[in-house]
Amino acid sequence: MVHRAQSQNTDLASLASSPCPDTTLAPTPSDVEGVRASIYCLINRERARNGEAPLRPDGQLRDSAQHHSDDMLAREYFDHDSPTGETLLDRLRATGYIYNSRIGYVVGENIAWGTLGLSTPKAIVEAWMASPGHRANILDASFRDTGIGIVPSVPRSLGEGQAGAMYTQDFGVIITG
Repeated sequence: MVHRAQSQNTDLASLASSPCPDTTLAPTPSDVEGVRASIYCLINRERARNGEAPLRPDGQLRDSAQHHSDDMLAREYFDHDSPTGETLLDRLRATGYIYNSRIGYVVGENIAWGTLGLSTPKAIVEAWMASPGHRANILDASFRDTGIGIVPSVPRSLGEGQAGAMYTQDFGVIITG
């Protein structure tokens, strides 16, 4: 048991000090996947620095997060709930992450937008880490899975015509019993 704990601490120390690629890249349609990988890296590096295991990418959470980022841009809003009342739980049920009413789960969501230099992975993660609620989601020990949705544009009402990006990060863990 001690050996496993030492190995985990070594892995976390390695992750905490590892460099992340493309952290200053402002998202464009051609580099969204690189930006997404950078966000994953930065988030897991913050978790490691705080003694938490890395989050695993989850396709259903990614679909939920991407849907939300796309919807916020298309309908010109910035909120966790859509103008028609669709919530995080609605989106997670629609993707199948919450696959029936008898399972337990813990879920959370961070959203962000930025223009120009404030739309980079580095700027977005720094802003989340400076916000108590967003930081709490990132460092929540119960979360195991995550998905990130990115749109390389912002609603006109927010960005005033400047280049930028919208981000949604969904977090979760399914408790089967």
